[in-house]
Amino acid sequence: MRLSLIRGLVVAVMSWGASASAQTSFSLTPPCAPGLCGASRLGGAAAKPAGAVGDSQYIEVDVAATQLLQSSSEHIAISGFASGQPFGTSGAFSTTAPNGGIGIALGRIDTASHPSCPADPSDSKVEFAIERFAWSDIYGSEILHCVSFDKSALNGVWKVRMGLYVSCVGTTCSASATLEDPVTFVQFGAVSSSGITLANPTTARRPWYAVTNFAAEPFNYSATFWVRSESYNSY
Repeated sequence: MRLSLIRGLVVAVMSWGASASAQTSFSLTPPCAPGLCGASRLGGAAAKPAGAVGDSQYIEVDVAATQLLQSSSEHIAISGFASGQPFGTSGAFSTTAPNGGIGIALGRIDTASHPSCPADPSDSKVEFAIERFAWSDIYGSEILHCVSFDKSALNGVWKVRMGLYVSCVGTTCSASATLEDPVTFVQFGAVSSSGITLANPTTARRPWYAVTNFAAEPFNYSATFWVRSESYNSY
């Protein structure tokens, strides 16, 4: 599904919901190298109201990270429906960090831990996936649907645009996401999954944005984010 179609659907469904419409920009660079480390930032606060049956969240963001995506073994992660962010100020990935959201991973995904991603022995692909983030377990996250595209497709591309839509009834959720060039509207990938069990046991519904250094890179790769929309709705 094209990002424009997802956006139109979300606008129709969420027109009465809370929305952060002002564009926010920031850069993330993991503060430590090498090691199991990263940098993250929380988005706008939202909470599921008492008595609500279902809720949904939409995130649209532009990301400038071509060097990271083409030259490193790292990835970007973006989540909705979370209770907190995965990394502290030191960059440590805490085993007790609140999280539990549903979102995407973009970049190099370890196929040994996540075999649902296509094999890439020549390291010539960028992976794009729906990910269920675990609660207080750094090894418990699960890749649900994963596609890949050639790294060369990013030649001359300054930034990419990602749209993520997550919808839940109770703790059973579905998610869909697209990735495209915001200038040419060429789509790099689209992923979706349903029947996802939300790991977040709280009513917090926070977006977060992250960059990893999991593969002992000799230096830390950065990504710059322009958050175009963060919308939340419940019923």
